Amino acid sequence: MNAFETPQTSIPQIATIVVGPASTSLPLTEIRTKTPAPTASAGGEINIQNAESGVMLRVGERFLLNLGDRDWKVRIGDATIVGLAESVMIPPDSQGYFEALRAGQTKLYATSDPPCRQASPPCMMPTLFLEIPVTVLP
Repeated sequence: MNAFETPQTSIPQIATIVVGPASTSLPLTEIRTKTPAPTASAGGEINIQNAESGVMLRVGERFLLNLGDRDWKVRIGDATIVGLAESVMIPPDSQGYFEALRAGQTKLYATSDPPCRQASPPCMMPTLFLEIPVTVLP
């Protein structure tokens, strides 16, 4: 480099500033590091750690959805493929047993608001949501 050249330096980016309303709805993958988990199968349990890996069943088989003690609301994408099973003994803090009704693919959608959202003023903690793939084989 001679005396007339300007050295090229780069300034590392330390932070990004976003102006606007805070997001109150994030996919679970944005909140925690996704840990690879095997697909759950019949008689298995879907929990917060393996939910996004999904479940594979045969018609007539069941699995337990156990996402923990938050207030989860679960919606079934196609209720002709999988449905909420009638069960006497559902473990505490679980969302119930789901049964494969016919062959096909669908998803379960689970959302949960933090308890502090009901406070006055409400907190800005994010809503959690999951998409749980379900494959039913004949």
